[in-house]
Amino acid sequence: MYRTGSLVLFALSLATFTNVVHAEELSFRVMSWNILHGGRDDGEKLGPQRVVDVIRDSQADIVAMQETYGSGEMIAQELEFSFHPRGTNVSIHSRFPVLEDLSVFEEFKCVGALLELPSKQRIAFYSIWLPYGEDIWLPEIRQRSSDAQMLAACQPSANDLKKMFAAIQERLKDEKYQDVPLIIAGDFNSMSHLDYTQEAKAQYHRVLDWKTSHVLIDAGLKDSYREMTPKISRKTDSTWSPRYPEQEQERIDFIYYQGKGLKASESKIITQHAEKFPSDHAAVITTFRLEK
Repeated sequence: MYRTGSLVLFALSLATFTNVVHAEELSFRVMSWNILHGGRDDGEKLGPQRVVDVIRDSQADIVAMQETYGSGEMIAQELEFSFHPRGTNVSIHSRFPVLEDLSVFEEFKCVGALLELPSKQRIAFYSIWLPYGEDIWLPEIRQRSSDAQMLAACQPSANDLKKMFAAIQERLKDEKYQDVPLIIAGDFNSMSHLDYTQEAKAQYHRVLDWKTSHVLIDAGLKDSYREMTPKISRKTDSTWSPRYPEQEQERIDFIYYQGKGLKASESKIITQHAEKFPSDHAAVITTFRLEK
């Protein structure tokens, strides 16, 4: 009888200890996804429903969406998420409450929100879209482009991001945001200097110091996918384009983050749907852990 009781007490103690360990950090999933014309290219209702399917199957808690274009309310309702749009393009879908709008810069390109997690901790979350100068993803353009022309084609992305990030920093400089982690996710329409390295030259055929990725990396943010996937694989890393495999395959969608206690634990690219993937961009999803 005593032995049985001791085992029960030990089991209860172990369970309590396990709960305490898990209670020390909160796990949540963030997705960034350009859904292509509101997801409606494959049908006014069918396409957006496939977007819902992909998000639901991914178990994302927060989505930075681009090319929302009128489908946001339906998608949010189906997922039972909060919907925080700005303009027609960028939006935020969240399983967690939106406490405050943090938007800056141009409404077509940036929407921000202060989100409250179940632990009552807050995060500053941004969904962004950046422009580009020339469609260097087309093989015929890529082949005739010099390194300088390649970099110039994505310079508009870097220019806008510099201004946007400066505005984000200004928006969050108030003392009440001092310890609030920051996540910036979206369609950057530029490649990364973390991919076009000497080690990966056999895959990309060039070593290029893309300026857009430098903006956030140099400011101390981390590229969550590259952090979790340090081995470069152009084939499996690419987010452009599951719909156009004949084009140059590139990683142009990112989830960046910084902040005390916030760590990425897993990141992956999603390109599959049971019937047909509804976008020309892959979705990026990162699992984060936030210490309490």
